[in-house]
Amino acid sequence: MIHGYMPAEPSRKVLDQCIQILLPDPVLSLREIRTWCWQHCESFVWCELADTSDVGYEYDSVAAFYFEDPADATFFKLKWQ
Repeated sequence: MIHGYMPAEPSRKVLDQCIQILLPDPVLSLREIRTWCWQHCESFVWCELADTSDVGYEYDSVAAFYFEDPADATFFKLKWQ
């Protein structure tokens, strides 16, 4: 969050160049995890939540988090996966 405002969603071209980490059925809300990312990972770009409840029986939702730096992506993965 930048000065209290949510930045605009980056284009798919930008997100395709980022490192994507998927969290199936996140334990906390997306807002809480996103806030943690903004506080701890400088290269955090974006996150989105996909409802997968009608696709399969295993997960109801999958959250995708995008990072520019592999070190931040690894740090996030160690914390949340």
